Amino acid sequence: MTDNKPMMVYTATYDSVSAAMTDLDAIEQLHKDQAIGTYDAAVIDKENGKPHIAKRMDRPRVRIVPEWFGGGTLPRKELHEAAQELTAGQAGLIAVGEPTIEKAVDKALTGADKVVKRTVDATADEITSELQEALKS
Repeated sequence: MTDNKPMMVYTATYDSVSAAMTDLDAIEQLHKDQAIGTYDAAVIDKENGKPHIAKRMDRPRVRIVPEWFGGGTLPRKELHEAAQELTAGQAGLIAVGEPTIEKAVDKALTGADKVVKRTVDATADEITSELQEALKS
């Protein structure tokens, strides 16, 4: 992809998958209420010590994250690499969208232990590296 657009990337950590899912549901509700536009989000954790994608949403199915990584499906490899940084029992939420999502998503991530947000206009490798760094304990 040669024409990179600035995107807002959120990475948040939680004590449980259910807490991360609650915030993901809040982001989805913001989309339904038309408070935010295009976004891609996933909740990740470790299941039996292995990286796991608990739930993934993209609205309105434009596949922002896969487009960055050159694929037509969820970039499982990159999400799994980011999930490697989580400790047992910890969950992560990754949300990517247009910069206009910032104010609404800031309010939606109420259950997070830690939130890192960045505006990026970067290559896939740089984005993956940022996701992994943000999830480190």
